Amino acid sequence: MNFSHRTLSATFAIVMMLSCKKGVESGTSTPSTPTTPPTIPSQENYSGNYLTISSAENLVSPWSELRADTVYADYNLSSGLVRKIPTGFDDKIVSFYLPKNYMAVFAENADGTGESATFVALDSAIKANLPTRLRNNISYIRYIAINNPDKKGTGSTNAIAVQNFATKWYYGWSIDKSSFTNQQFVPMTWGKGTCTDPQAKYLIERNDVDHLLSFNEPDNADQSNVPVDTAINRYKIMMKTGLRLGTPVTTQDQAFGSGKWLTNFMTKAQSQKLRIDYIAVHWYDWGNQTNNAATDSLTAERVFTRFTNYINNVRLAYPNLPIWVTEYNANINRTSETVHKYFMKLSTDWMNAQTYIERYAYFFPNPLPAVNTDNSLTNAASYWKSLPTTKSLSGNITGDAILIK
Repeated sequence: MNFSHRTLSATFAIVMMLSCKKGVESGTSTPSTPTTPPTIPSQENYSGNYLTISSAENLVSPWSELRADTVYADYNLSSGLVRKIPTGFDDKIVSFYLPKNYMAVFAENADGTGESATFVALDSAIKANLPTRLRNNISYIRYIAINNPDKKGTGSTNAIAVQNFATKWYYGWSIDKSSFTNQQFVPMTWGKGTCTDPQAKYLIERNDVDHLLSFNEPDNADQSNVPVDTAINRYKIMMKTGLRLGTPVTTQDQAFGSGKWLTNFMTKAQSQKLRIDYIAVHWYDWGNQTNNAATDSLTAERVFTRFTNYINNVRLAYPNLPIWVTEYNANINRTSETVHKYFMKLSTDWMNAQTYIERYAYFFPNPLPAVNTDNSLTNAASYWKSLPTTKSLSGNITGDAILIK
């Protein structure tokens, strides 16, 4: 696909005003400065080409059209793409119109934290009144185009391999790789050192990304190794990007259950009203590398059963959130290419049919590499490439907004 900035042909007036800003970290309020509301003349119908916000129900006048690829907030990131919410609309928005193929994030606080929601207009434009929790309570807006690639993706740091796989999306355990023609890059902060204001600014100023992956195995001392409280605080910085944001991805046995890393993270995130758009998981059939059946096909079927049981348990733990399976395979210690191929087929067919599973990527272990020495795809990788897939998102995301007929 061709990525480019979306510009607004109409003239925009950026009017400075004294306004009340909600606390961006603690959630406490700053004393307001009394002002006289501006007099806004009645307007004709909005164009329907841009995100439109209204301070009244049902998108009647007064309304304002916003430009895409922009953050609207009174938060200083020293970026030309961070602008103030138009005069008269900060903490005054009640309804909105979102054109097709665009996404909008609304949040209570100027750094994207607090009460918030992500809306995606995939099948058609969205015209809605905000839920009660967000009405007259918005000090942050991110408005960008949204891509809807296939579910099947690639996890690789090898740019040639990524292009050879030709999946519609990929990630490389970092934030700074490029998108390729028809292959969208998904950045990952990986560790806490990448969760700073300069990195948030960098991601805001990229016009080729719309999702963001979080910490990589923060429960693992050999990976990002981030304590839960630190992860919560750094996650808040990531929320400034206004990208559709996933959870930290833990090791297999720390994703759900009492006292587990992700369970503790989710409990604290919920208590602090942090926006989470999807759950990211890893699965490697740990502990079952010698648990094999009489044939490769039967072994793969047993692996598949354990895999679906695991994903179903994740779904039970977090029933309202979609899932990304960003690393998985039939166990890195299994050397049988046939077992891996059988499992690839069984797992992809199943995940394609589950609407709550948005994306997945196979992790090719050393015994089963993805590329040959000349960077051409191996037999196993070529088989993975050949498997059919479906679209990531199945329709509009409207959350608890009240649609206007």
